[in-house]
Amino acid sequence: MEEAVCKAALAALDRALEVERQGKVFYEEAARHVQDPAGKAVFEALARDEVEHIRLLQAQYEKIESGQEWLALDEAKVCEPQAPVRLFPQKKDVALTIGSKATDADALRLAMAFEEKGYQAYSQAQKETDDPTGKEVFAFLAKQENDHFVYLQKTLDYLTNQGAWYFDAQEFPMFDGG
Repeated sequence: MEEAVCKAALAALDRALEVERQGKVFYEEAARHVQDPAGKAVFEALARDEVEHIRLLQAQYEKIESGQEWLALDEAKVCEPQAPVRLFPQKKDVALTIGSKATDADALRLAMAFEEKGYQAYSQAQKETDDPTGKEVFAFLAKQENDHFVYLQKTLDYLTNQGAWYFDAQEFPMFDGG
């Protein structure tokens, strides 16, 4: 891989890793914030998804950093990174702070905004990457973010209309690698 292409790929992966770390910390905080067990389960599942995304991205980062090509997506989904997985962001994003007076609906809206931002970032990275496997990786992550957004939107609608948390293991099967 050319040096400029390698640097660009590593920079995109580094940004993606930081986004996922921010998400993990946010979803863990959201799970602690909500009282409803179904609400906790939603945010805990999203935090687990972020960890899986971090693993996938770190495996890709290590591969490219060592001068090799992108890992095939299916391989990256199950690849265990060589270095310990760093799960905490460099600096906490204050925009992802849930205030003490925030409602569960507020937490869901904040989560939706975060997922939309992630979707936009991955869609942009997909456009900027020339490597077909890199495009596939970013497309997969963009789809994951979109799936999370749709689920959160349904949950918010259900919570605001029915007064209860929505949790459907069939519709939101947690991170399954595909």
